[in-house]
This record gives sequence, structure tokens and C-alpha cells, in this order.
Amino acid sequence: MRGCAGGELAKLDIGDVNSGDGTITVRQTKFFKTRILPLPDGVMTELRGYIAARRQVGASQDPHSALFWNVQCRSRYTPEMITWLLTDVVRRAGLKPLQGQLGPRVHDLRHSMVVNRILEWYRLGINPQDRLPFLATYLGHRDINSTLVYITVTQDLLHLANERFRAVGAPCLNLEREVRS
Repeated sequence: MRGCAGGELAKLDIGDVNSGDGTITVRQTKFFKTRILPLPDGVMTELRGYIAARRQVGASQDPHSALFWNVQCRSRYTPEMITWLLTDVVRRAGLKPLQGQLGPRVHDLRHSMVVNRILEWYRLGINPQDRLPFLATYLGHRDINSTLVYITVTQDLLHLANERFRAVGAPCLNLEREVRS
């Protein structure tokens, strides 16, 4: 769900989860686009367990009913409530103090996801620049310019980018060659 914002999470329906191919469909985002996101097997396992738990407490199983359903209110969670719940998880994980504004915000998780994805591409020998349009689509951005905001230069990222440049770009700058007449 790392590609979804709080508002997008609140709009998800049960029918948006496709257990067969391990994807979730995010419909009509802020740019009126729909995208299908692949999810890791572990996330799909958790979603299946969550849907089963919903069934046990009597939540609707209709494909158009809210995926994230509040049993007390018997309705869809609001985007604000989802943000509050995610912030609570971050606090319980010890990443943010129990009170106040210090520590990472929920939206900062998008920055971490982007940097970790780019690091993984470097480690796999994939040129991250070739993949930025896919990452932009995953995040729901219109183009890579919005995605570039999420690329935080970390020590690991700088090191791997430098190594890639050394292997690919540095030979082009070979200044030892002399033009001989």
C-alpha cells in the first residue's frame, strides 16, 4: 500500500483487491486516473486475512463496500482517520514520540519507499532513470517531475550512483587520450 495516500486508502473497495494476480486497483485519484499496483505476497496474505476478519464481524462482502471498514461506525474510514491510525503505528514502532510533531510523518514513508526502490535497482544493475516513469505511475504522479521530489540523496544512494558513473560514464571522460597527428 506504499503507493497510496490516505485519501486513496479510504476510497478502496473490497473489489479493488485482486488476490489472483496480487494487485490492487486505485481508482479515480486526484488526477482522475486509475492505476493497478502490484503488491508483495506478504501484503496480499495480510489483506486476505483482514478481509476474512471483516467477514467474521459481519462487514459487507459486496465488492463495492469499503475495504477499510470501521466496525464501530459500520462505515468506511475517513482519510483523516486512516492518517491518524498510520501515525499511531509509526508511534508504536518507536519512530515518532508519543506526542508532538517530531519524527517522521506518514507521507515521509513515500520518500523512504522511493529511495529504497532506487537503491534496489542500483544493486540489481538496473538503470534507475529508465524506471522513473514506472515509479511515477506507481505513486500516481502525472510525470517523473513530481516523483523527483521524493528522491532524497542518502549516503548509500550517492555511493551507488557514484559507482555506476565510474563504471559507465567515467570512461567517456578519459582525458589521457591525446590526439596524435
